[in-house]
Amino acid sequence: MKNRRKAREIALQTLYEAKMRGVSSRKILEITLSRYRFKPEVKEFAEKLVLGTSQYLSPIDFLIKKYAKNWSLERIAIVDRNILRFAIYELLFLDEVPPIVSINEGVEIAKRYGTVDSGRFINGILDKIRKERGPGSSLEWDHLKNILQSDSCLNELVRSKKKEKLHLVGGYIRDLLLGKEPGDLDLITEDSQFSAAKNFAYQQEKELIELDPQVRRLYLPEGEVIDFTLRKSRDLRGDLFRRDFTINALALDLDFIKEAPLFLVDPDTGLEDLINRKIRLLRKNSFDDDPLRILRVFRLAAELKFEIEKDIPALIRSKSRLINKVARERIKEELFLILRDPESYKYLEDPSAVLLLKNILGQDVHLDSLRRLEILLSQEEAMGKELKGELAVHLKERNQEVGTRGELLKLAALIFSPKEGKTHLSSLGQELKLSARKVKILERLEKLYPRLEKVIDRWKDPCSVAEFLILAKKETVEVCLLFLVLNPERGASRSCIFELLKEYLDKADLILHPPRLIGGEELMRELDISPGPPLSSLLEKIHQAQLVGNVKSRSEALEYARKVLPTLEPTKKV
Repeated sequence: MKNRRKAREIALQTLYEAKMRGVSSRKILEITLSRYRFKPEVKEFAEKLVLGTSQYLSPIDFLIKKYAKNWSLERIAIVDRNILRFAIYELLFLDEVPPIVSINEGVEIAKRYGTVDSGRFINGILDKIRKERGPGSSLEWDHLKNILQSDSCLNELVRSKKKEKLHLVGGYIRDLLLGKEPGDLDLITEDSQFSAAKNFAYQQEKELIELDPQVRRLYLPEGEVIDFTLRKSRDLRGDLFRRDFTINALALDLDFIKEAPLFLVDPDTGLEDLINRKIRLLRKNSFDDDPLRILRVFRLAAELKFEIEKDIPALIRSKSRLINKVARERIKEELFLILRDPESYKYLEDPSAVLLLKNILGQDVHLDSLRRLEILLSQEEAMGKELKGELAVHLKERNQEVGTRGELLKLAALIFSPKEGKTHLSSLGQELKLSARKVKILERLEKLYPRLEKVIDRWKDPCSVAEFLILAKKETVEVCLLFLVLNPERGASRSCIFELLKEYLDKADLILHPPRLIGGEELMRELDISPGPPLSSLLEKIHQAQLVGNVKSRSEALEYARKVLPTLEPTKKV
């Protein structure tokens, strides 16, 4: 300890003298070490501190200015300034020294060589840096460095960019610091020709797509997406302040991945807010710049499990109508990302969120239905482990579209209320620019719901159940779950619904892909009937009989067809 204390004092003396004499710190250190007989370990540690601090002096000073609130670098006493310099280097680069030791040593030296207030001043700044950037921080700096250094795509980009400056920004950094798997890469470039982007695209043999004059996008084979955005402001900080939230305004120069804790740019309180798990706006007019950010508040809260800063809900209430200026395709994506959370209702209960949803959907929303649905899907006791697992698999179906079946069901639960006459799901789907497939699912739910009510009333009729299952097909799951959440008072019907769900899941292959016992042409020939509705109805009746178990062969199917043909009426398709 005494040896390192002595080395720190030598570092302070060297940095101070170099500044006062206008000579390089390396030269001053060489003179000092040659004049006195120091132990080898003192010399070695002093050299580490002086040479390392000198190498990174500019970014270290940048950090000092950031964390010394309301102090310019010139106003800080020269002794305090140099103690901070070598202590920050030690804290961020010398893993062999425990962070608390680095801080305590800096404080003790400040007390000895500085003013009465120097110790407290030094301690406050170093402790803040330790919590946000140092070893032992709750942020995952090692995870960030490991992922960035091992990303072959990113390494290839760094090699190909030559001297062009590229800064990684936004959610990619945020997610890495939270220990999560990152999403797409978002880079800021200073080159209006996008040279690095073009070179990299050429090497990857991929097309660089121009989204607009200031943005280029590259799709990589592994599914990774890289956006290159031209810097709009005079400096990087200006661009970062244009972003939405403090936690999304972080940036890192790709030339300094290994030194990320020192070089990461945080123009506001992004690191602090990541630690405190808080969503905070960078500017009050952020929503005016892009009203989709209003909805993104709740998406990030659900995705990251963060608390929303206390002043944001009031601002959302005052600006919620701005959401109608946003393209429905963008709203749809954010909305489904919120509904992806298994407890999304918790993030939509705030009155500001309710008002926002009303402006988006054009009607009052039913959060109680959403809450009941999400609680139901989470409870194994209500339906059993096997049924719960099978429902989860069904509801995760996506088919390369925005939003899963489960997320679509949650959207339906928010707005579907037959008792109030609110059943126009498909028109809302069209308004939100959902895919034709999703709009069709919503349309089927509208029509299937009243049919399900009739099936429940005639529960003991197996033919009625079979007819419904064949009619509803995959949407059996969604309409049954909707029935449960919309009718909590009908406890006696719950067992019927669970039986119906189990029946569908047990016989899904038979419902969706029945084995062909007899075809339409054979029926026309054997029964002397013509093509048309009666033939279609006959084939559906045979399918129902298969499902019930009354028909298992061609001869049984033909016999059954002769029996029911005189009673058939055309059936309406859903």
